[in-house]
Parts: sequence; structure tokens; C-alpha cells
Amino acid sequence: MVKDCLVGWHGWGLGLVAAILVGGCGSSDGLVDIGGTVTFDGQPISEGRIQFRMTEGDKQAYAGMIEDGKYKVRVAPGAALVEIRASRPVPGKFEEVNPGEPEQVGEMYIPEKYNSRTELKVTVASPKEDQNFDLTAN
Repeated sequence: MVKDCLVGWHGWGLGLVAAILVGGCGSSDGLVDIGGTVTFDGQPISEGRIQFRMTEGDKQAYAGMIEDGKYKVRVAPGAALVEIRASRPVPGKFEEVNPGEPEQVGEMYIPEKYNSRTELKVTVASPKEDQNFDLTAN
């Protein structure tokens, strides 16, 4: 599993693919480790992605996995917008992708105000800094 990788401005998906292809995350010069917890309506997000998009300088983005409500990412110090994404299965809803092979349908359940239209902003100032995010449906 790829964790804590530098992601280009094109988004976390492209960066994840690039990181898998090259097998690493590049140089860590000047980056700091941050981590914390992510909850949605009081419950830890079991599985998802978090991305820090720097708002100054070269505007790089840094992303990592959320597992059991926890994440750790290496990022450049400075101001950043934070995007959080997660999906979950829709109970009782299936789609037949291949004939005779039903697959459970999933949904992106984190509201846009936390990802594509994020309102989350942080300033990363020091290593080992906790940045916790308590998200709500409203």
C-alpha cells in the first residue's frame, strides 16, 4: 500500500498511480510528518484518503491513507487546504458489472465541503503536529 506520497496538482488519483509506478515517494527534504484522527459524525473513518494542497509557493499536494480513523502524511510546512474522501458500501444495493457477478454498490459519503469544495484549512508549522478533523454530515 502506498502511503504519504507527494501528489501533483492534478489530484490524488494521478499521484497515487504515479507513486505506484515509480515505487516510492521521492525526496523528503524540507517535509515534516503530521498525523491525527479523522471522524465523521463522531465515528472514525475506517478507510479513506486525505490530501493537503499547499496554497502558497509551488502549490504541491501531499496525500496519504486514512485507516481506522488515523493518518500520517509528510508535507511541506505552510498553509494548505485539506481534502478528505471516503466511500462505503450501500446496504442491499448491487450492480451486475459482469454477467452473473453482482458487485456491491458504493457511495462517496463525505460531503463536498470536505473534498471537492473543501472548507478545511490548516497551517502546518512543526513536525509531529497533530491535525485532527471532526467532520459532520451537516
